Amino acid sequence: MLSSLSESAVIFWLCWLMIVAGAASAILLLLGTRAMYGRYSVQSALMIPPKLAWFIQELPSFAIPLCYIIGCRSLPGIVVLVAFLIHYFNRTFVYPFQLKSGSGTPWYICLLGVLFCVWNGYIQVCALVQLNSGILIFASGMFINITSDGILRSLRRPGETGYRIPRGGLFEYVSGANFFGEIVEWTGFAIMSQSLPAFAFVFFTACNVGPRAIHHHQWYLNRFPNYPKDRKALIPFML
Repeated sequence: MLSSLSESAVIFWLCWLMIVAGAASAILLLLGTRAMYGRYSVQSALMIPPKLAWFIQELPSFAIPLCYIIGCRSLPGIVVLVAFLIHYFNRTFVYPFQLKSGSGTPWYICLLGVLFCVWNGYIQVCALVQLNSGILIFASGMFINITSDGILRSLRRPGETGYRIPRGGLFEYVSGANFFGEIVEWTGFAIMSQSLPAFAFVFFTACNVGPRAIHHHQWYLNRFPNYPKDRKALIPFML
């Protein structure tokens, strides 16, 4: 068992490793590398069905905080952990099983997802937490994220595999409305928590889904001649 001092040091360096990994990911993605899942997926020797892949890789980020919250005696800490658990309950037990179809996920992408969720789940529950108005930002981001996912799902009829232009909600302003919602959500979580692990997580998230929103925007423009020209990639009216 790690002492509290040595565990704090481990968490500190794991947070900075996440920040560095996020920055490196952003650079690679902005230089043209694609995250190989979803529409950019490539065939590998072992492809995992999307529903199963999402469930497996997101489960640690739900299970680890759930185990920790049982012994938590801090009311603000419980509130922050509940917010974290609500997001990952949706990501683990709701979102994957609402997927209608899609490309399989390469096994190594799923494995990387599992490792990240174990890593992130551990450092988040070990952080000192406090409650503040960031919960409103978190809730707003979660609403945008979930409703945007719903709009994307509604674009496909049962059995279809193609793509359509998303419309409605924040998609009227940006191509990556779901990604924008996730960044807002975790920004609110970081403000609530006011901890290095939470800020490392929102930085890593922005570094990964931000470039993916830009890739999606470029993909839509190339694929659909009638794609709205005034729609931005990630941030309404700006980017």
